[in-house]
Amino acid sequence: MKAPSTSANLGAGFDIVAVAHDAYFAEAYAAVGSGCGVHVKFKGYDPGPENTVTRCFKKFFELTGICRGVEVEVENNIPIARGLGSSGAAAVAALAAFIREAGIKADPRAVIEAAGYGETAAAGSPHFDNVAGAALGGAVVLTSLSPIDYVKFSPRLIFVVGVPEVPPMPNKTKVMREVLPKSVEFKTYVRQTARVASLIAGLALSDPRLVARGMEDEVVEAARAPYVPGYARVRKYAFEAGALGVSLSGAGPSVIALVNEKEAEAVRDAVLRAYAEEGLRAEVKIASITEGAG
Repeated sequence: MKAPSTSANLGAGFDIVAVAHDAYFAEAYAAVGSGCGVHVKFKGYDPGPENTVTRCFKKFFELTGICRGVEVEVENNIPIARGLGSSGAAAVAALAAFIREAGIKADPRAVIEAAGYGETAAAGSPHFDNVAGAALGGAVVLTSLSPIDYVKFSPRLIFVVGVPEVPPMPNKTKVMREVLPKSVEFKTYVRQTARVASLIAGLALSDPRLVARGMEDEVVEAARAPYVPGYARVRKYAFEAGALGVSLSGAGPSVIALVNEKEAEAVRDAVLRAYAEEGLRAEVKIASITEGAG
């Protein structure tokens, strides 16, 4: 089974919005045997025994009362620690492979909750936006975090995804949360609420202009942008080349730009040029909304 890369937040949708796209995928294979427990092997790297996949399975067994002996192998082709949901996709792909091989039915909410809990291994606390996108595909809006609930949309959107080659930031998610403001002015709150409404309406209606308006963020992204190499130049060049909206992908350092099809290649080239002028190597892809784990 495979699960796609995801971009969370999309500007104003902090912690509740994610889109699944076909820029990258994680793949997992599962063998189900006797007993109860999970053994995980990662192809090409070793995140240690307390990883997102292991924690995801433990939580899933706890939530469902189902426990089997499982051998899992994960091949993750999503760049790690780049804001593209690599750890969440690995957990979702592994759990989907187990569910298929075991021949069981699972509530998507249990999958999201278990995989989101698995994120404690990577981020220190549960996060459900990326894993919801990887599991369900399309564009997912979390409408409740306790209990987990969501709505899924299937907008037709095209993105340019820029992934710079920069040294991984230690404890990136934790650091990028610590820089966030503890409070905002009421007028800022109102403007931000309008952007979230525009973002969700745009995803529901497949309206790129509304989505682009929601990709503006003066709260979370404003606090994080100074810590993202090359972001200011990438953003500027992308807009000049015709991008409709630009934001960090999750906590970065990857960047996601919403584009019309006719401007996609020009924006991709502009983002590459921006990174080059910043002295950074980068992979930049044109990506579309895709389906979830399958």
